[in-house]
Amino acid sequence: AVLALSAPAVQGQVYGWGRCPNVPVATNFQVDRWVGTWFEIARTQNKMEENMDCGTDTMKMEEGNVLKRCRFIRDGIAIELDPLRIPNTVASPEEPAKFSVPYFSSSFLPDLPFWILEVDHDPQTGYYVGFTCRDIRVGNMQLLWVMSREHQMDEGKLKGILGRLEGHGIDTSKLEYPRQDGTCPALP
Repeated sequence: AVLALSAPAVQGQVYGWGRCPNVPVATNFQVDRWVGTWFEIARTQNKMEENMDCGTDTMKMEEGNVLKRCRFIRDGIAIELDPLRIPNTVASPEEPAKFSVPYFSSSFLPDLPFWILEVDHDPQTGYYVGFTCRDIRVGNMQLLWVMSREHQMDEGKLKGILGRLEGHGIDTSKLEYPRQDGTCPALP
């Protein structure tokens, strides 16, 4: 999933009234077990990821930081974005699943929160739910990603995840489900 935002790219995100929902984060999150390749199963509609399919994120540890490489197919062309360096520091040591992420490499814009709401660290069938929310004036803007170690996710597992998210006040009605199947070519 592309973890980047910009002023013209905010079309399609979920907007809510009031402050960002106070949602619990994964208590079992371990950054060293988060590394590896993840396949995008679902995401909030957003301009940056329009017409993207076959998305993967590959995380690895480098010099004490998480280096995230995003790859996808857009209009039949394989694309790899510049790596995103996520400092291996968290917003709250009591909640290691809450990161403050520099989505823009050289920008006046502030870091944004990136929270791991759920994670299953199983190396074959695991998944994680990534969430970004920013308070804006009288409301908030939310982005959500469901990522899996597999190209496909069991429908019952996905419905369970979405039900828990809705129970925490996160609107999942604007999620889209990009193509992520055996027809996806190997990405660079």
